[in-house]
Amino acid sequence: MKVNVLKTIVILSVALFCGFPSLFAQEQQEKNIAYNFINEYGFFVGKNVGWTGVFVNSIAFKQNDLLGLGVGYGLNTASFQEVPIYLNYRHYFDLGKKLKPCINVAAGVGLHFRDRDDYVFHDESGNNGEVKPFGAGLYATIAGGFRVKALSFTGGFFFRTFPARKGFSGGIEAKVGYTF
Repeated sequence: MKVNVLKTIVILSVALFCGFPSLFAQEQQEKNIAYNFINEYGFFVGKNVGWTGVFVNSIAFKQNDLLGLGVGYGLNTASFQEVPIYLNYRHYFDLGKKLKPCINVAAGVGLHFRDRDDYVFHDESGNNGEVKPFGAGLYATIAGGFRVKALSFTGGFFFRTFPARKGFSGGIEAKVGYTF
């Protein structure tokens, strides 16, 4: 009888020891948030012409909505150098195919730097004026495009203000990029 009681205690102890952690274990939930690093390069044309490269550190919510902080560098004919710092939102439409259409919206500030001391701009009225060595203006983009795996293409409209000019400058842009 002592052997049966001992066997019972050992069996119950092993069962509780092995099964106890599983009583409190929760099911592993699907990961809803992921990090993405987007880099894109392209050209823009409007009142000014230029080249730009942008880098966005973003968080993906539900795999199709990305919200991030972006920084870039651009060369243009209006202020020579621009460093945009902006908030970026992207939505990818999952159609069940490899190609995913997207919308891309960005808004923030563009920091402008002049690299020559003798540059003078001429506005539409024929007035001359000097470009300030440093200034800040509005930076905004609304674009559409697509992504295939990690490769992306976007094209759309940009709106900017420049320190030496009054009013908005706008045009079209096209960028090709890669997401890590």
